[in-house]
Amino acid sequence: FYVLLCCWLAAVGGGLLKTEEILEGVARLRLSNDIEFEEETFLDMMKTAKEKRAKLKAPAPQIPMEARAEKALEAIYVCCFGQDMMEDEDVKLLCKMLNAIFPSVGRQAVEKIVTSMAKQVAAGERKGPGVKTVSKEAAQRQLKDLEFLKQNKLDSV
Repeated sequence: FYVLLCCWLAAVGGGLLKTEEILEGVARLRLSNDIEFEEETFLDMMKTAKEKRAKLKAPAPQIPMEARAEKALEAIYVCCFGQDMMEDEDVKLLCKMLNAIFPSVGRQAVEKIVTSMAKQVAAGERKGPGVKTVSKEAAQRQLKDLEFLKQNKLDSV
């Protein structure tokens, strides 16, 4: 589900959400495991961005599919790997998934994107792209906030 969420964000949210917003959200998801909450948060952010663009009569920028596939891979890495290495089997599976979701990018381009990231991770050149490290206290506060929101959501149903 996490991989599909990351791909959906890049495919649909590209041009509406900033890369930092996507990566921060998937990093929170890694901590909270609350995919429903993050999905709702992303939907709200995209709705707000669409409304803002409509007011300004500004079209969403055209983001090439290759760039969207790269953003999806970055989000997957942050959400699913954290700072762990990508094993050969992970690379193969990511290539298959990204090829299925972004077929117009082309198999060779997808493989290049994935293997390039895997090499960067192995060389220590990447540590969770674009993600700031969060202190233990900040992470605990976030988890408490999520628990509070979940409880209020359950109470209102």
